[in-house]
Amino acid sequence: MSLLSTPTGRPERVFSLLSLVHSMGGHVKSSDAKDWLAPQYRSTDNSGADRDDKSGERVREVYRVARDLNLLNADKDVWVSTGKLPTTRREFARHVHIHLCGLPVEHPDAVLLRAYAWCAAFVESHGTATIVEMTTKDLAREIAAGLGRKSDGDDDKAFNTTKLSAWKDWMAFLGLGWNDLPGVTGFIPDPSRRIEEELQALFPSNTRIDAKAFIDSIAKTLPYLDGGPLFVEAFKKGLTRPPLGQVSRILSQAIRSLEQNAVLKCKMEGDAKSGIGLFPDPLSTTNAFSHIGLLRRT
Repeated sequence: MSLLSTPTGRPERVFSLLSLVHSMGGHVKSSDAKDWLAPQYRSTDNSGADRDDKSGERVREVYRVARDLNLLNADKDVWVSTGKLPTTRREFARHVHIHLCGLPVEHPDAVLLRAYAWCAAFVESHGTATIVEMTTKDLAREIAAGLGRKSDGDDDKAFNTTKLSAWKDWMAFLGLGWNDLPGVTGFIPDPSRRIEEELQALFPSNTRIDAKAFIDSIAKTLPYLDGGPLFVEAFKKGLTRPPLGQVSRILSQAIRSLEQNAVLKCKMEGDAKSGIGLFPDPLSTTNAFSHIGLLRRT
């Protein structure tokens, strides 16, 4: 079972179930969970029982996602927390991110971050606008090809339009992009919110580090960005790599965004040889940095 194979197990629904279990002291009967999350309404026809069965199955699908995220287990007909449950969306997103980053590449759910790494590689070659303007069908097909998977079918190896919809929801929830903004129907990859959430890991002890140390921390903490194993893997399909000594386009955009929002500050000290370049932007005053400083923690 993959997170993408459970179309009803979207982030908000999973968080609702976790919140219910937490409020019930760490355990809840599956039937009670169904009553809380999918209450039955009176009906004048005979379709009520069918709707009840479907609603119960949808809630069970949500449970299975929470189980696969190692947050809940079943004890007969009772769903039990495996430990301290996240009580905020931010905590839940952090748990999901850590879980996904720790998966072996062959795990079905590893496809979520592998697909994002492909997006980073695609943006490097073709720009953000190209990926935003793609139809759902075309984007699913391109991701499937980049991952070496089928683009149609219902099995776990297929990356189809249904899985793409779930994938976009999870990526947006993790702070890795924006899904269907007003006036935009596509997914906009943007890791700036996730980077901001990971500042403690990127700056564990100092508030100022050199450019190389920062990129090394990015590769370790966010393996789908510059230097990370998923990022490196994504370019094996022939997409254009960032020039040597230059940050990728998607990370450059995120760094500039975080600097504009007074989260980070780039500094260039010494000559250009000591720094790392950003993807060129004629409208930006920041095009290289030798050191980067943390202005505030989240």
